[in-house]
Amino acid sequence: ENNIIGIILAGGKSSRMGADKSLLTLPDSQQTLLEHCHNQLALMCDNNIFISGSQHEQGIADVIPNCGPLSGIHGAITHIKKYHSNISELLVVAVDMPDLNSDDFKCLVKMGRNNHSLCSFENCFLPLYIPLSINVTEYLDAVLKPHSDDKLIKPKQRQYSVKMMLNSLQGIQIQPLK
Repeated sequence: ENNIIGIILAGGKSSRMGADKSLLTLPDSQQTLLEHCHNQLALMCDNNIFISGSQHEQGIADVIPNCGPLSGIHGAITHIKKYHSNISELLVVAVDMPDLNSDDFKCLVKMGRNNHSLCSFENCFLPLYIPLSINVTEYLDAVLKPHSDDKLIKPKQRQYSVKMMLNSLQGIQIQPLK
């Protein structure tokens, strides 16, 4: 039974580009980045796909905003645990990585399943396979919880990184497919 859900992180502010990246079209097709990403994930996730980003129709809003990809992952997991408690695995993808395809995703999921761990490619933290059996929720709750003494720290300096999550939860990184 396929209890894996795809999460497309498309909630970025696109401050560098000035436009919503997910709606840009690919040069050789009329597909937007979001549609393309959705189609590549659909095969792996049996069309069970959520979009992170409140600006999208049906998009999942961040529970704790402004922490980058972790906000999106945390928001999606919170939503899934509440409404889809049978789901045991996530495959998290950034909307702006059009070169990835379903073979890459299959490879990540397979390795992650075999090792019962978070799994990404080397030197690249998205896409990310997340088995929900691992204490991801506890980790994210702890990292994202605003602490009263944090007012002095600029948000940029806080360590909201997928890399740290992967390391803290003993995730693995694998060679990308050639």
